[in-house]
Amino acid sequence: MSTDNQLSHSVRRLTASARSFTPSHEQDDADTREYLRMIASLHEEWDRLESQASASVMPQRHLMDAILAETRHGAQVEMPATDLGPYSISEFSLRALIRRHAVDCVPGARALRSSFEYAPSSEDHRGVGVPEIITCRISAHVNVGSLPQLAQQVRDAVRATCRENLGVSPTVNVHIEDLHDDN
Repeated sequence: MSTDNQLSHSVRRLTASARSFTPSHEQDDADTREYLRMIASLHEEWDRLESQASASVMPQRHLMDAILAETRHGAQVEMPATDLGPYSISEFSLRALIRRHAVDCVPGARALRSSFEYAPSSEDHRGVGVPEIITCRISAHVNVGSLPQLAQQVRDAVRATCRENLGVSPTVNVHIEDLHDDN
């Protein structure tokens, strides 16, 4: 094949060929040398195509955009469709909503981190499904009278925030991971 954007026919043929197994050390050594030569040849050709910015070895732009978005904002979380149509939010946005509008609004509680378990997403959605379980790890103020009551207040606040803002009613688990003192 003569196009620069594809691996050469000889490299493909070499990598596709296989020798029958011969149990001698000399044959093993020869096979190892041939294998290493084929790998080196493949690397050389890959590097040549990469230096020419050949599309055959370069990551696709839409794939790179998806990787960057997922790294920056987390997965796309599918939400129940509204009268105006379907929508999704990022995990980052979901975490911020839980932190700012639920956990940190409960007196004596501070959000540390949250994690999510999701329902399967629909076929046409690239991310994860609707959140089914939210686990909130919090810090409780040392002067809180009842830790179980604080956990219930956090649970209620998270469920209310999810119901009002997202239209979902997930199970909410609360783990008091730390105690804090504002002094």
